[in-house]
Amino acid sequence: MEFNVGEPVFSKDRSGLFTVTEYDVASDSYIVQASDRLTPPFLAPRGSLEKINSEATDRIRVQTLADAEQRAKEDSEPKPASRYTPEQILVAKARERVIKPLHEADEVTKEDKLHAMTTLDVKLTILNELLAKYRQWPSWESLIPGKPGRRKGDTRFDKDIEDIIATAIVEDHTGPGGTVKAVINGVRARCLQRNQKAPADATIRRRYAQISARQALASNKGVKAARDKFDTFDSGVLTTHALQIVHADNSPLDCHAVDPETGEWLGRPNLTIIVDDHTRSFLGFSLSYRYPSRNTLADAMLMAVTPKADLLVEFGLSGSYFWIQYGAGELYRVDGGGDLNAKTVLAALAKHGIEPDNRMRPQSGGEVERGFGKINPLFMQRLKGAIASNRKIARGEDPQSTATYSVTDLFILIITQICIWHETPGDGFTPNQLWIKSFGIQDGVIKAPRTVKDPLQFRIDAMHERYVRVRREGILTLGLLYKVGPYRNKVGARVRVKLDHNNLRRAWVEFEDKWHVIELKNNEGIDKSHPLYVPKTMWEWNIKRKSGLPRGEVTDAGLHMINDQRDLMKSLVTDSERRRLEESAALQERVASTLLPTGLDNATKGAGDKKPEDSAQRQRGPAPPMMGDDDL
Repeated sequence: MEFNVGEPVFSKDRSGLFTVTEYDVASDSYIVQASDRLTPPFLAPRGSLEKINSEATDRIRVQTLADAEQRAKEDSEPKPASRYTPEQILVAKARERVIKPLHEADEVTKEDKLHAMTTLDVKLTILNELLAKYRQWPSWESLIPGKPGRRKGDTRFDKDIEDIIATAIVEDHTGPGGTVKAVINGVRARCLQRNQKAPADATIRRRYAQISARQALASNKGVKAARDKFDTFDSGVLTTHALQIVHADNSPLDCHAVDPETGEWLGRPNLTIIVDDHTRSFLGFSLSYRYPSRNTLADAMLMAVTPKADLLVEFGLSGSYFWIQYGAGELYRVDGGGDLNAKTVLAALAKHGIEPDNRMRPQSGGEVERGFGKINPLFMQRLKGAIASNRKIARGEDPQSTATYSVTDLFILIITQICIWHETPGDGFTPNQLWIKSFGIQDGVIKAPRTVKDPLQFRIDAMHERYVRVRREGILTLGLLYKVGPYRNKVGARVRVKLDHNNLRRAWVEFEDKWHVIELKNNEGIDKSHPLYVPKTMWEWNIKRKSGLPRGEVTDAGLHMINDQRDLMKSLVTDSERRRLEESAALQERVASTLLPTGLDNATKGAGDKKPEDSAQRQRGPAPPMMGDDDL
């Protein structure tokens, strides 16, 4: 059978797909190369190769396309929601990092268990139980903690007593002459002042013994002395490859922005950036007028874990600019900001295989601070409307009046500055070169940036969540009414909702451990000019909600109406009294007319019309006595 150079073939002796590269006349064999190019070319006898049938390749192609279509269909289905709380996820993930090596080890030594017990702060019995659960179900979900009870050995003192002991240790054990006896006397004096029973001296001594040498030195000579003696200020963690450590932080942008339609000044947007430590490159960012929150962080992380080719096309930058950095870091390092350490954020990171980490000192976050320096001082402060964060504004200086860029313009300019920085060498290599060195073919294996399976799911998990109850008209939160979605005919059910702050037209509600999209109902049947129309972003909606008077406060016109209402109420009281008298008089007249005889009443009325002619003179004095029948 004859073959052409470059023709794909199957081998009868080996599995896989091969390509014919050459023919060896001496051995009458073909030289073939595996399609993965991991193995060197080899000689294959002419009879050991078979042509690939086009019908077979068509079947493979059809099956591959069908699998891709099925995956796309699964991606479009409602996103699963975790049935565990963020606290449970964090504890379970931390346990798995310790239990998994014990599970995979061929032999678990006593030293391994002691190290695991120290790391997890548990006893041997609990460690064995966790290991047994993980062996039955090798998943972090098997390590979900229950509701813990009170541990043996916990103090039985009231919190007030514990606070008194802690205060005495800090305040009374000071200076070179600080002693345990001074602490004991301080505790007893404070308890006497509060009319409480003081602990025993031995108890106070045990509490004092728990203070480390660093704390004792800080009490004697100050915090700075303790820091100088015990802190290490080395160069930090040395990374070996990209995405080993990523940093995240927030900062106001050093440039004012304006409304693109009216030119009106809108203020300084807030910038959130994600920076890779090893390559000094930017993975993603978000720019918004909103205050830094877990939602702005979720936007920046969504950009960080996804490729940027479509983003450059969207903003017309695909021709001259390129941004190759993307992926999910192994370690997520931030400072102590509440938005960066929110429970939903930490749980989302742990759920998707990213380990959270806090800076131990300011030097640990130097890379992200330098990232802000590359954008703010080196670029933004050269634009119109720029304002320097590290100096006072001179008298007469008004950077707001010179602002000319909209927030979209600044977003595009930041992308261009990032692309330029990625081509700026440092230590001999540019960030792009360092990135390329970390990926590609290494030791015969293609290494690609690690990412998350579903970026949208990752963003939803990190966003802020609210708990509300289903109403008859829909799901209401922050004045936004959404359709009930899967909660039809379930009025009163408590639901978990996450809003898309960039697009309020949609939200997600948890139902049967999955996130379902629900649509906004407020704007149905009204246009943008209507006063109740809901804008697209949460930032605009908050401004609209907070504009005008606070809830419950009445306008000036309403106050005038209150005065008129008070006068009206007084007049209504006067009219009511008059009507009461009239009703009483009418009732009495009706009763009297009913009780009097009708004939006598008419006769009296008739007698009063004319005076009788032969009327006898009315006798004065007492009436004469009755006469008997003797006169008859």
